[in-house]
Amino acid sequence: MTVQDPAPRRTRQRRFDRSELIVDAAAEIFRRKGYDATSLQEIADEVGILKGSMYHYIATKEDLLFAIINRNHERIIAGNQGWREHADDPVAALRSFIEGHLRNSLANRTDSVVFVRDFRALSEERAASILRAQHAYDQDFRTLVAAALAAGALRGGVSPAFAARAVFGMANWIHYWFDPAGALEPEDVVRELSTYALASLLEGGGLPPASNQTVG
Repeated sequence: MTVQDPAPRRTRQRRFDRSELIVDAAAEIFRRKGYDATSLQEIADEVGILKGSMYHYIATKEDLLFAIINRNHERIIAGNQGWREHADDPVAALRSFIEGHLRNSLANRTDSVVFVRDFRALSEERAASILRAQHAYDQDFRTLVAAALAAGALRGGVSPAFAARAVFGMANWIHYWFDPAGALEPEDVVRELSTYALASLLEGGGLPPASNQTVG
């Protein structure tokens, strides 16, 4: 019996998809210059394509902003799940939640800066879709605060809603002062800031001794 060679496979020509490259380039320029000050021409130049070619991937500059903010939010939510392993210890769960938020935010620093600073530039409809997901994320944190309150671990008068605003405000502010080239490593920031954030909620405060490290 003669064994015939198999028929040659057809190689499918794949069009190189620049979508992610365009979003990455936009995120970096938005971080440096701000959304309002960035032009589509600058983004096209960064990617190395003609400005007209951008419209194969997006319709408006806001499409890029939404893509950046949406992926940032999804990454942080997906990455911050370790607190669920502390179901029997609400204070440990709170610490884990704060640490996870900080760690994932710093790991996605460029997108996080754009999220915090340029969210206001989204259309009302797109902002609402992000806020719906953010509400569920915030609600997880508020539920942990309520559980710690019920366990008597937090100081009297702590409001879960206000605690969420205060802690997330503290956590999101890091992008205005943290310097990746400075004296502090990201894990230093995670450890120190989570300790201070949690101490603001605990019964009796409980702030740790002042660190010998200098914020860089």
